[in-house]
Amino acid sequence: MAINNVSLDLPTTPYLGSIPYVSAFDTRPPPDNFPKDYDVMTQAPNSNSTYGSGVYMLKFNTTIDIILQNANALAKGASEIHPWHLHGNDFWVLGYGEGKCSEKDVKKFNLKNPPLRNTALIFPYGWTALRFVTDNLKVWVFHCHIEPHLHMGIGVIFAEGVHLVKKIPKEALSCGLIGKMLMASKHD
Repeated sequence: MAINNVSLDLPTTPYLGSIPYVSAFDTRPPPDNFPKDYDVMTQAPNSNSTYGSGVYMLKFNTTIDIILQNANALAKGASEIHPWHLHGNDFWVLGYGEGKCSEKDVKKFNLKNPPLRNTALIFPYGWTALRFVTDNLKVWVFHCHIEPHLHMGIGVIFAEGVHLVKKIPKEALSCGLIGKMLMASKHD
């Protein structure tokens, strides 16, 4: 399972601890779109995805719009419901529909009184449009709330204004590469 053909592979080093110190994750940003000619109703010609631990580095206090597009699964004629959950922020559900989201759908988004949630469904072969504000400094996971799907890679990481974080919690510095680096420096 993948987002834009990248399966999330969480590193052993916490993102918040590693961002200022070392690259414990892929520093190339993940893709932020898919080909315009992509047919959500047919099986992908290449069923292999790439594994990645990249982060969407987001500026603090900006508005982010996301369109989750659900496509055909690996099996022909199969698509699943996915409840998407965002840690650290609530989001507005601007709209949802069947098939591939189009400009016509975007013009119908509910911008006056959209419901505020932290979890929203995306239906088989459908789409869901979300909006949130990056007003909570830290690193947050956005993932399918079906736990095995997260472990299979259906998720992404958002880092919100981490350069503004003044004091990184010790828990984010005590394991993985950062913990090893700090332990080595204490013995030098």
